[in-house]
Amino acid sequence: MIIYDQLIERLLSEDVPYGDITTEAMGIANVSGIMEFRARFDCILGGVSEAFAVLKKAGTEPEIIYNSGSKVKAGTLFMTAKGTAGQLHTGWKVAQNIMEYASGIATRTREIVDNAKKGNPAVVVACTRKSLPGAKTICMNAVEAGGAVPHRLGLSETFLMFENHSVFFEKESDAYAALEKACSKLPEKKTAVEADSLDAALRAAKAGAGNIQFDKVKPETLKEWIKLIKAEYPHIIIAAAGGVNASNAEEYALTGIDVAVTSSVYWGKPADIEVVMRPL
Repeated sequence: MIIYDQLIERLLSEDVPYGDITTEAMGIANVSGIMEFRARFDCILGGVSEAFAVLKKAGTEPEIIYNSGSKVKAGTLFMTAKGTAGQLHTGWKVAQNIMEYASGIATRTREIVDNAKKGNPAVVVACTRKSLPGAKTICMNAVEAGGAVPHRLGLSETFLMFENHSVFFEKESDAYAALEKACSKLPEKKTAVEADSLDAALRAAKAGAGNIQFDKVKPETLKEWIKLIKAEYPHIIIAAAGGVNASNAEEYALTGIDVAVTSSVYWGKPADIEVVMRPL
């Protein structure tokens, strides 16, 4: 996990571009105090390291009691920060917002991971790049805190052929020929192809794809297709995407997939983090 200074500075500058006029005008900016962060409900913590960096940048002395990935009960004190009232108010809302959104993602992620592993302990849950624009670092860190991995960080990092690539070829056979060439050009990459049929998956495997991603295929159908594909290509990786969530993750894992791909963790209610300040 890497947290760049530019991210922390950008988040602070959005909320406190010219100082805190309320704290300054009331004459309490230099009064020493402490700020405490507690979970209002049971959750998986996320964004704690990012919040720590924000509070440090604001000039406070933060202390982490429970880090990202920790499962905490309602009322648990998991971080504090000491500093002046001016410093505490500068970092307060930015740190709280990060942890509320990130903890929501981490909590939803952990639920999917736990459910998927009931069906297959070896299955990997991978979360897509459909994260909130501008918040990829926070979202990916939250996904990892929840026990999943990033599915695809960007176009430069992973080869993944979609139908939207195939349409630029005159014939379907030309697209598979191009795939075969791409596999030979990228020997260090496990090239992936999204398929919506057994025939498409087998053609992609024959062309050299190392990863087949099925989109919106029902679990009962997927189970039969995987048996046929693995019989001929036992080392190929099979992923299921499109509609995988906490309610069906176990069912998908039981089909024999290696990876469950989901975007659902990004959409939902943020966790509720209580913040209390008091003078020292």
